[in-house]
Amino acid sequence: MSIRLSQVQAALLAESVACSRYRSRSAYLRAVATGRDRRGPILAKAGVLFFWARAHFGETIGTEEQENLGRLGRFLFGIEDVGEMLALIRRHLRAARLAASGRLGDTELESREPGGRESLPPAPAGVRRRVASGLSASASARVCRERKRLIRENARYSAYSGMSGFVRHVALGWDRNGEILAQCAAIAEWLEGCLKGQVGLKGKVGLEGKVGLEGQVGPEDWRRLDGETYRRFGVYLCGPGASGQSDVEGALWRGAQHLLGAAPETFAGRVPVEL
Repeated sequence: MSIRLSQVQAALLAESVACSRYRSRSAYLRAVATGRDRRGPILAKAGVLFFWARAHFGETIGTEEQENLGRLGRFLFGIEDVGEMLALIRRHLRAARLAASGRLGDTELESREPGGRESLPPAPAGVRRRVASGLSASASARVCRERKRLIRENARYSAYSGMSGFVRHVALGWDRNGEILAQCAAIAEWLEGCLKGQVGLKGKVGLEGKVGLEGQVGPEDWRRLDGETYRRFGVYLCGPGASGQSDVEGALWRGAQHLLGAAPETFAGRVPVEL
């Protein structure tokens, strides 16, 4: 089984492999294409933001909650720094958005040039060091007859016209729901603003000039994020739904389930106890 990749797609795939438990692209592609691993892509692991936000929604965020997110990041991505994890997630979220609109080109720049294509933010340095150089524009995987039949069957019942397009999109996480990815981007933007002490979605989030999350995010900041999510997407993170009807699960539960490929409670049970 082989698929064609653009330069950018090859880089994104390499980052997903580097942040996974797989030692080669071939092993990674076999797992995600057959559906054995729904949590392989970076975008799938981004569901940890929904999971973490649901666990701490409305709380004042201090050192313990920030360290909790860092431990989850090490478990899923092998990344020590929360800021680097957010940067990687936002890079892949933007790539998915640009791909959906047909605006993802082969040239990656670190800033948006006037009149040019919208670029991707750079991959964190720690991730770049783990990615092999000289990435090939094609990827192949050795699969047995039964697994190939399963992949073809998955592709046939999907919205993709062929097996190559199906495998490419599943491997990069581009098959995820676009609105949930947009909600994830909003949470990542808000949290990154908290880390940097910068202006957030609807005003100041955090204390300007301070580094880290300790003592900087309180109930009012969560309400601001919740209100912005409702304004943009018509859903509350927790609480009542857009129509005023009871919404027990909330957007945070649904987002975590969709991206992580398991209910938040199930995912929590798979996280090592020492974390």
